[in-house]
Amino acid sequence: MKKLLLSILALIGLAVLIAAGTIYFGGTERLQLAGDVVLKLRLAEPLVDYAPGPRVPFFDRSARNSLVDLYQALRAARTDSRIKGLAVYIQQATFGLAQAEELRRQIRAVADHGKVVECYLETAGEGTNGTLAYYVATACPKISLAPAGELNLVGLFLDSTFLRGTLDKLKIEPEFEHVGTYKSAAESYTDYQHSSSAREALSSLLDDLFERVVSDLAISRELPVSRIGQLIDGAPYNASEALALGLVDRLAYPDQFEESWQALLDEDWRWTDIEDYVAPRKTLGKTKIALAFAQGIIVRGSGGVDPWTRQRYIGADDFGKVLEELIEDASVAAVILRIDSPGGSAQASDLILRQVERLAAVKPVVVSMSNLAASGGYYIAAKAQHIVAETTTLTGSIGVVAGRLLTGRFQQELLGISHDTIKRGANADFFSSLDAFNPLQRERFLSMITEVYDTFVGHVASGRGMDREAVDAVAQGRVWSGRSALDKGLVDELGGFDAAWQSAADAVGLALEDTRLVLYPKPPSLFEFLTGEGGPGLLLHWLRNRLTVSFDVPMNLEMAPETARLSHLF
Repeated sequence: MKKLLLSILALIGLAVLIAAGTIYFGGTERLQLAGDVVLKLRLAEPLVDYAPGPRVPFFDRSARNSLVDLYQALRAARTDSRIKGLAVYIQQATFGLAQAEELRRQIRAVADHGKVVECYLETAGEGTNGTLAYYVATACPKISLAPAGELNLVGLFLDSTFLRGTLDKLKIEPEFEHVGTYKSAAESYTDYQHSSSAREALSSLLDDLFERVVSDLAISRELPVSRIGQLIDGAPYNASEALALGLVDRLAYPDQFEESWQALLDEDWRWTDIEDYVAPRKTLGKTKIALAFAQGIIVRGSGGVDPWTRQRYIGADDFGKVLEELIEDASVAAVILRIDSPGGSAQASDLILRQVERLAAVKPVVVSMSNLAASGGYYIAAKAQHIVAETTTLTGSIGVVAGRLLTGRFQQELLGISHDTIKRGANADFFSSLDAFNPLQRERFLSMITEVYDTFVGHVASGRGMDREAVDAVAQGRVWSGRSALDKGLVDELGGFDAAWQSAADAVGLALEDTRLVLYPKPPSLFEFLTGEGGPGLLLHWLRNRLTVSFDVPMNLEMAPETARLSHLF
C-alpha cells in the first residue's frame, strides 16, 4: 500500500513538472506567429463548449480544443491578414448537432472573408452513421475524402432503451409520477415502448432536426432539397460513389491533400495548428462581457467532471459562486450564460435561478443555448433578458418527473435479504424504496411535484412575459427544437456565440468591436486542478463516495433529462 501511494505521488509530481515545462517552454511558440500561415483544425476528440483547466498531459486531453477556443480562433482568423487558409481534418464528429451548427457557421465565415477553406474527411462513418461528420464537412467549399473512406449519409436515428422487462425479471418495481403530458423520462423504467405522446413529441422533434440538416446540405452542395433526400435514402456510399454523386469534390490521401495546397497558394506560407494560433491583440475591445458556462447535469453542492464517464455536473454551490462574482464585479458590463444541460435537480435549478435573477437585476444577462437547455437547463435560463438558441438546440421540457425503484421483492426473493422495520410517524417510510406508497402518500407525492411544476411555469411566465395559461400550453414536459421554441415564444433569436455576443453588446449600448469576452469559471491553478474536484482529485472523491453500498434507491425529484436519449442521434 505504501509503495502504491508513493507511486501515485511520483506520477503526480511528474505531471506537475511536465505541465510546468509545457507552460513555461511551450507558451513562447504561441506568441511567435510570423509570416503567412494556413491553420489546421483537427476534429478527432469529443468536443465540449468549455474546458476550464490547465492543459496538463495525461489528465485532460479533451481540453486541447473546446468549442469556445475554436470559436475565438476562427472568428479572429476571418480578418487576420496573416491567415491565408483553413484546412479542416475530420476524423470523427463526437459532439452535438447544435455544436455542429456553430462550427459550420464559423468555418463558412472564414471562407466568406476570402480565405481558402477545404475539408479533409478520412471517412464519414466507418461501419457507423456518418451524417454528422459529413454535415460539418459541408461547411467547406471543397471536400476531399480518403479513397478507402465511406460516406454513410444515412440520416437521423433514435433508439430509446426501455428497462421495464429487465426490472420485471429482477422483481424491481418502478414507481414514478410526472406532471406534463409529454414528460416521458421515466418511461424507460415504467414502459416497454414509447407512449403515444412521447412518440408524437420525439417524431416532431426529429422532423425539425432532419429538415435543418437536409436544408443546410442542399445549400452547401448546391443541390435541390429533394435530391438531398434521395441521396440520404440511397446511402451508404463508398468513396467512388460519393465522388460520382457530387457529395465530395475529390479523392485523396492526406499527403496528397496537403500537397494540393501548394497549387492553391503560390506564396510562402507554413502550416500552424489552430491551438497554436493567437489572435492579434488589436481585435480585443476594452469593455468586458463575461461568457459563463453551465455544462452538465444540475446537482446540489459541488460540480465537476466524473473521471471515468467524463459526465459533467453543474453544482449549485460552485456555479452560484461564479454568478456571485459576476454580480459584484463592476468591470463586467454584461453576461452571456452559455447553457448545455439536460436538467437535473429541481432544488439546485431553483438555487441557480435565484442567482441569475440577482445578476439580471444589476446587468444584462443573455442566454446562449448549446445542444441542450431543457428541463432544469431551461429553468435557469427563463429569466434572462434575451435567449438565443441554435435551430437544433433541444430546449423546453417544462415539466417534472420523480420516483424510485422499489427493491423489496428483489432483495427478499432473489437475494434472500429480509427487513424488519419499525417506525414512528405515519409517513416515516415515505422515502423508503422497499414498498409502494399507500393512497394517502401517493396523493401527497403528486401534490409535491405538481407544486414544483406550478413554480416552474410561474418562473417562465414571469421571465418571458407570458400568461401562465400560454406557458402551460407549450410546457407539459415537451421538448422543442430551437426553431419551434422561437415560434412558441420560449426563445428570442436563433444563432450561436456571435448572436449572443452582439445582443450583449447592444444591451450595453456598445459596438461589438469595443467589447471583449472573458470566460468563466476561471481556469483553476495547477494546484487546484491536481487537488480539486475538477481534476484528478475528483478520482479520490469518486472512490470515497463508492466505498459504501446500499440497496436503498433514492427518490429524486427532478426536472429530468429525457433529452439524454436524444444526445446521440447519429
